[in-house]
Amino acid sequence: MKEKRSRINWHEGFVSAMKLDLMENADDLQYSQEYYLPGRHQRIDLLIIKNENLVRIRNPIGTSFSKYNICEYKSPNDSLTYGDFFKTLAYTGLFLDERENHGNYKTSDYTMTFVKESHPYKLFRRLTVDGINITPTVPGIYSLENRLPFATQVLVTSEISDIECPWLRCLTKRGTRQNLENIIAKTPTLTKSYKGEADTIMDIFTSANRTFVKYEKENDPDMCKAVNELFADEINAMKAEIADKDSIIAGKDSLIADKDSLIADKDAIIAQLQAKLDEYAKMAATQQS
Repeated sequence: MKEKRSRINWHEGFVSAMKLDLMENADDLQYSQEYYLPGRHQRIDLLIIKNENLVRIRNPIGTSFSKYNICEYKSPNDSLTYGDFFKTLAYTGLFLDERENHGNYKTSDYTMTFVKESHPYKLFRRLTVDGINITPTVPGIYSLENRLPFATQVLVTSEISDIECPWLRCLTKRGTRQNLENIIAKTPTLTKSYKGEADTIMDIFTSANRTFVKYEKENDPDMCKAVNELFADEINAMKAEIADKDSIIAGKDSLIADKDSLIADKDAIIAQLQAKLDEYAKMAATQQS
């Protein structure tokens, strides 16, 4: 059956994954999801601002970050095209132009990051023809240089390290046991604020890989238990919500029953009054005759 794209919010998952994989520098970064260019309809998937330009980002996906970092994400359903590349280049230029103090910054203060699960062979061939050099820096991270005004990289999430970027690796429709084990192992160690981001990833992963997750749960009791424990808070919250709704419904049923009882009492009183009226009418008729 064909998957409905609207059911999975891949872009929300991307933002959560970036926050989680860059969590070591949480205090150094600001995130703005679906940032609209002022006065325009165009929007940037994710804008990451580094508070201090000289701060070193520990995770390899952020080592090339400068002050302003524009990220373009493509879900497993979409392609990263030649047009997408230059659209993001244009957006970055517009973003630079609209900074009130843009004269205080150099083009080196802006970067572009493209994120895609599968390797963009067609795009890379086209860019190479244009004279752009594409160099792998670490597995899954490609640096694009020459004839570009901004530092640019492409993250291929199917190739990056499970150790350094476990959360980005989970944005897939080809889930693996390693993905699932990473989520289960890492989620309980997170602070409350990051737990919500991990829940988003888990929701997306299970929605995109229902058959796989079901198989793992049915064939591995330990995995089933671990997944259920991971969702224990959500399950308990749902049970509490259902209980509250049942209580409200029960209260409404009680009110309806009381109302029906009052109506029945009222009908009985009316019937008694009507009987008396009929009796009085008969008496009056007898007296007149």
